[in-house]
Amino acid sequence: MRIDLYTKTILTLIALFLAVFSLKPILQPQGVKAEGGFAGIQFSYSGGNHAFFNTNTGDVWEYGDHGNFRNHYRVNELGHDHGR
Repeated sequence: MRIDLYTKTILTLIALFLAVFSLKPILQPQGVKAEGGFAGIQFSYSGGNHAFFNTNTGDVWEYGDHGNFRNHYRVNELGHDHGR
């Protein structure tokens, strides 16, 4: 049985397209975005004070080193006192 040039060309193209399709995620990875219950929450630590900041609402929760709750307030404007 003899395989002609057309069949070889089609099989080569199929192999090339499969290679490109399978290597694309490695060569051009897509960015990811977390969209869970804690999306938008940022954490900071400074001198025994843990703070959690919700970037969607502006709420801030502060906790001590041992997990004791210290304060909750909302940031309305950056760079100003927030009435704590």
